[in-house]
Amino acid sequence: MKYLIYVLLVFLTLPAVAQTSSSDANDVKTLEKLNEDWIHSYPGKDTATLGRIFADDLIMITPNGAKLSKKECIANLASQRQQIASTKVDKVQVRLLGNIGLVMAEASFISLDNGKEVPGRTNYLDVYEKRNGRWVAIAAHVTFLGQ
Repeated sequence: MKYLIYVLLVFLTLPAVAQTSSSDANDVKTLEKLNEDWIHSYPGKDTATLGRIFADDLIMITPNGAKLSKKECIANLASQRQQIASTKVDKVQVRLLGNIGLVMAEASFISLDNGKEVPGRTNYLDVYEKRNGRWVAIAAHVTFLGQ
């Protein structure tokens, strides 16, 4: 009898376990996609994409230590003088902690300086929160790694 109860409990909990891991996998994919969209918004100065990804209370720490709000981040992209020709996510790791998602990644980019291509690399940590079923970026910290 004990064995039967144990087997029933195992089978009854399997769908919940599978659903959790499937849900986690979907959340990881969603965060990876948001990361790609964010990085690829820079060459075209796609402020609409950033507006969709960023929470209204986002705080970003830039490589020079400035603390920027969502509004300031979007304004900086729109007015950016140095053109970014291309971006690429080189490495990404996503970690889920309940309704918080951490995206730790490295990206490379090519900017144009008077027509000359200048490579660069960054690593960054973006913090997302799942609000009302939707992931939004609430914090970011970027480090410039050089060329």
